[in-house]
Amino acid sequence: MKPSKIYLKIFFSFLLILIVAEVFIFVLFGIIVGRHIGSEVDRYASAQVMMVKEIIESKAGSSPEGTPPPDASLEEFIEELGRLLDAKIWLQRADGRVVAKSFAGTLPEEKEALRKGRVKDFDGFRIYHGRKGGPGSYAIVPVGLEAGSELHVLFTRSHSSHPGGAFALGLVAIGAVIALLVIPVSRFISRPINELRDSAQRIAEGDLSHRAGVKSKDEIGRLGRAFNHMADRVEKMIRGGKELTAHVSHELRTPLTRIRIAEEMLRDKVEQQHCKGLDRHLDDIREDIEELDVLIGRILTLSKFDLQERLVNPEALNPLDLMDGLLVRFKPAMDRKGLGLETDLSFEPPLWGDREAVQTAFSNILENAVKHSPPGGAVKVEMKPVESDLQVSVTNPADPVPEDELERVFEPFHRLGTTKESGFGLGLAIVKKIIEAHGGTVVAQNAPEGFRIRVRLPSSPGD
Repeated sequence: MKPSKIYLKIFFSFLLILIVAEVFIFVLFGIIVGRHIGSEVDRYASAQVMMVKEIIESKAGSSPEGTPPPDASLEEFIEELGRLLDAKIWLQRADGRVVAKSFAGTLPEEKEALRKGRVKDFDGFRIYHGRKGGPGSYAIVPVGLEAGSELHVLFTRSHSSHPGGAFALGLVAIGAVIALLVIPVSRFISRPINELRDSAQRIAEGDLSHRAGVKSKDEIGRLGRAFNHMADRVEKMIRGGKELTAHVSHELRTPLTRIRIAEEMLRDKVEQQHCKGLDRHLDDIREDIEELDVLIGRILTLSKFDLQERLVNPEALNPLDLMDGLLVRFKPAMDRKGLGLETDLSFEPPLWGDREAVQTAFSNILENAVKHSPPGGAVKVEMKPVESDLQVSVTNPADPVPEDELERVFEPFHRLGTTKESGFGLGLAIVKKIIEAHGGTVVAQNAPEGFRIRVRLPSSPGD
């Protein structure tokens, strides 16, 4: 199976980070540990050289100014030391003659090359270390056998070698193992992303009920939940749009049919030159056109708040002023029906919300109450603080509503009555959209006085 691009990005990004980290570790190791190892190696080499010197001087049994007596066992002893220390050891007089040595043949040629390397001075002698990658170390130590005599020690194995090569090889091995482990890790990370991609593809192909199965609690899990929330919203809007289109088509046919009938009657009268009664048909057409205008306005408002999940223009406002202004606006309609008005308004502003939206919600509630109140009744409006929220209740006289219908009054185009006065069934649907966008709740209730709409809004965005 061809690996996905996100998988390759994760893999190569992790690999790059790993390489940079290993290079940094190697350099840091060379700077810190290398210096310490070099110092320890120098001390170790000097200790071995001094040990050889003391042993040989003790074996020769001579004083610092004396001349070593011939002793065949001295060369045997030096040979044994050479084998134990894996070194080439020889004693040399001031005139250059070799007294004893631990090896056969001529003096080693590499000693001259070692003398061109790094030099470390100790108390009374020097140790020469070969260049990086070169063989061994070379020490020249004056000995107390006779004046000018010297002990030469050439270590065939490098005491100054740095463990960086082995350490680097270890880092490479560790990096290879980690790189192999990155493969399943990368697949584990990329799998839910691929699932989200497949889910998006299925929804794009029309399966609106499909949801992503990402259940983790990390960032990808939150992305999955956000994706599912988006899918819920999209499905709701699409299904709501279909339902709205069906309802709108039905609602528009009635006034359009009346306009068509009135137009045909007008045409007949004009053709017959009967002008009597034309005004009545023109009034009917005007009324139907106004009804269509109101309906289209309500549909546009509902569509606006159906797409708007959060506040668009939040600001601090005074709900008392909004309600007082609306009561003044509805007073003529209430007077025409002989309706009384009871108010109990108290709230300490401000209320945080969209001024236009809150005003629209309050207006629709009042309009619903006035429209469905019988002549001579009374509308009761209450506003008060409840904890940190604003509670608004509007009650109008009406017969009890069946309990299963109380929640449905907020559905678009749902009407309890069948008369023209019952409206389009959009006012309370708009109210619900606005209140929920503000983080509040709205309920319909049967009250002793009649039918009640109760709204509860948080006074601030954080509530």
